[in-house]
Amino acid sequence: MILLVNDDGIASPGLRALYQALRVATRQPVLAVAPASERSGMSHAITIDRGLSAAPRLEPGFFGFAVDGTPADCTKLALDRICGEAPRLVVSGINDGPNAGRSIFYSGTLGAALEAAVEGRAAFAVSRERGWTSQEDAAEFAARWAARLLHAPGLAGSVVNLNLPASPARTWRAPRLSHHGLAGFRERYRPQREGGRTTWRLTGTWEAGASDDDVSALSAGHPVFTLLRPDLNAPEPAILRRLVEGG
Repeated sequence: MILLVNDDGIASPGLRALYQALRVATRQPVLAVAPASERSGMSHAITIDRGLSAAPRLEPGFFGFAVDGTPADCTKLALDRICGEAPRLVVSGINDGPNAGRSIFYSGTLGAALEAAVEGRAAFAVSRERGWTSQEDAAEFAARWAARLLHAPGLAGSVVNLNLPASPARTWRAPRLSHHGLAGFRERYRPQREGGRTTWRLTGTWEAGASDDDVSALSAGHPVFTLLRPDLNAPEPAILRRLVEGG
């Protein structure tokens, strides 16, 4: 079976389109466990100050659970309690907006997928640039790749991160495998008057990166894949070794 999660909420068009496409392309049962409402920008946050509730959603052609928590909560609760069997693949998306470059550090879509990788599962995160009119073409493309990933060895503990252009699928260029860069949305805080006081609204502009990173490939019209792992160990710098071993 496939576990489907997201950060845009259980009613989001991206999740609903992907749910149907996954069932057709993979011939696997799909269980959706998603936030009851939009929880974008939650990264890998989890709820520790209260209990979580999971309300079943049974609709024609759809079954899932709406959780009053974060995207990572959904993955954790599903893997521990809701799934009747271990999922062969955890799919997160389709997110409304790209998750390439620096965006992955804030993304609830990636947080949910990375939680699956932390638990040793293979995960597949799917996001699309804003501006689309329908998610069916993106869902069909992602579902075909999910079917391939089901049979790919060596992906346990990893996230395959897919970003798709907003334009119709027929106009996309060839898929690209790229590395994760630090370009993408360049955030700025904009002052505004609200309730008689000044508040600061986070805004951003999209900036391309190096010629071979994920943001540049997406900006050039390619579906772009990156392989991510929840490993925060950096290559050992010589200066730190001297400091540690020198006391």
